[in-house]
Amino acid sequence: MSMKLSWSIPLWVVVVATLVLWVLVPWASGARPGVGPTDGCVSCHPELKQEMASANAHEPFRKQKCDGCHTVHASKYGHLLKAEPRELCLSCHNGGGRGADGVEHPPYATGDCLKCHDPHASGRKRMLLAEQDALCFGCHDKDRIAKGNLHAPVRKGSCLSCHQAHTSKYAGMLDKPRETLCKGCHADAGEKKGAHRGYSVADTDCVSCHSPHSSPRKALLMDDRHEPFARGQCGACHKQASGGGALRQQGAQLCLRCHEGEAESFRKIVSHAGQGVYCLNCHGPHASERGKLRRSGEERMCLECHSDTAEFVRGANATHKHPLVAEGRCTSCHTPHGSDQPHLFDKGEVGVCTNCHERHAEFTHPIGEDTVDPRSKRDISCITCHNLMGSPYPFALRFDRKKDLCLQCHKGY
Repeated sequence: MSMKLSWSIPLWVVVVATLVLWVLVPWASGARPGVGPTDGCVSCHPELKQEMASANAHEPFRKQKCDGCHTVHASKYGHLLKAEPRELCLSCHNGGGRGADGVEHPPYATGDCLKCHDPHASGRKRMLLAEQDALCFGCHDKDRIAKGNLHAPVRKGSCLSCHQAHTSKYAGMLDKPRETLCKGCHADAGEKKGAHRGYSVADTDCVSCHSPHSSPRKALLMDDRHEPFARGQCGACHKQASGGGALRQQGAQLCLRCHEGEAESFRKIVSHAGQGVYCLNCHGPHASERGKLRRSGEERMCLECHSDTAEFVRGANATHKHPLVAEGRCTSCHTPHGSDQPHLFDKGEVGVCTNCHERHAEFTHPIGEDTVDPRSKRDISCITCHNLMGSPYPFALRFDRKKDLCLQCHKGY
């Protein structure tokens, strides 16, 4: 008769032995729980050592405090980041007055810090990805800004001589008001009456005649010039042909003396004129870098007044917008002077959209005069469901199309 020996180990013994091994084995090999390799991250990422030694390296990176931005094991963000890049940057760099100034550089406004800065090191001050001019011209059209005779700061690639990088109190991200900015270098410009046909220009806006960047003309005079200005006929608008600045008439009446055809457009049901708005709000009286003597690009010019629209166009959630809005082409849909249609459209609310979107004129949700929005009691049009200025939803819808959009009107479903 043979006997088989059998024995069993209590479960608690197995658990205790496992814990002992888990603790002792790493210590025996020289590692520490929760600490990682003795050389830190560079033991696996040796290519970072040279960057860490850079004089302009990001301080947490130089001190190997990688866990300030990165998590060790897993993350739902790229590069094992602890949060979105904008949140990470602003957790230390609180914005330097972010929100206090009225004008923000778009990458700064959207928190896209890595558009200009390297998160580790770049070999340049402030960890910039490139030199000033190369960095700025990465987004801003160099062919338009730097052509012909160049303003000295443009020639030297010193954009920050006149502009701020993050925020500014002045349009165009300028460092100071335009009237005083130029005097920082051109202190005697206001005394040069001979160059200005006898007029005193001490308190005038230099960029109403001179380009701040470049021009094919001497003295950086802008290329698109008002006809009387180009001919030296100052007396067409001013009471004295030389030496005096008083205008012959005030407001739009001065302009309409020559531009009579524009008067009718301002008499439309919806007029852009009035309440302190007239020709010189949008057009320069002397010269411009753009056609029709416009003071600036359409988007900037329009949004300077239409701040409510600017919140949609420039908002962080405006990930979906009409292509023409994204291109800043406001006058593709809106007439700039006056219209008999709402919102200065050149056609009705539906017509202005179906002018391009022809298929939707026949195959779409019911729209037009025979429909009623139960909320506003107005006709249903394209903009009832679409916020073309900017939306977080595809097709620039006002709400999520899966359910919320329809339930705004169809509450019984």
